[in-house]
Amino acid sequence: MDEEDPPLMATGEGVGASAAYALDPEQTPHTYLELGALPTAVPCARLHVKHVLREWQMDELADTVELVVAELVTNAMQASAGLTSSQFAGRWAPGLPPVRLWVASDGSHAVVQVWDASDRPPVRETVPLDAETGRGLLIVESLADEWGSYTPEASSGKVVWAVISDGQSLVASVPRRARDRRARLAAAEDYRDPAESQ
Repeated sequence: MDEEDPPLMATGEGVGASAAYALDPEQTPHTYLELGALPTAVPCARLHVKHVLREWQMDELADTVELVVAELVTNAMQASAGLTSSQFAGRWAPGLPPVRLWVASDGSHAVVQVWDASDRPPVRETVPLDAETGRGLLIVESLADEWGSYTPEASSGKVVWAVISDGQSLVASVPRRARDRRARLAAAEDYRDPAESQ
């Protein structure tokens, strides 16, 4: 997108109850990544999420969130194959549409949202035990507290979302949240990639 801040896809309407607080960009950290709908999108998305969750001091969720992101981005990449245009946030664009990834967190929950330009809704399929593909949404369903999809306003396609938690209730984490957010933001500002210092 141009030089504007990327929109945060949901504000609580399209996602479940435990995601509402995590989706408030004024209260919680969030990240956005736009990727080409290519096979290289999956490892790029995983690495991005891994580093972001480390900055947010959420290492305990990193493996689970990485796996959910990998499955959702893979599905989005496959759904984009063959598309020749898209509309996002009221803007039409020719060519192969990108895949868009948002991650937000309240310290106990990570909310993952992935947009693709295909209007086909996600469908969890029953696959044979010896199948090599087709288990993505089954994996997401088993790892996420909740998941679903919605059609974003003024856009083609869909957003598939998932909420992953550390097992604590949202209510129990409220007093800790503000303190942890400041610590995560301070750590993110001080973080330097070891590769850059060489």
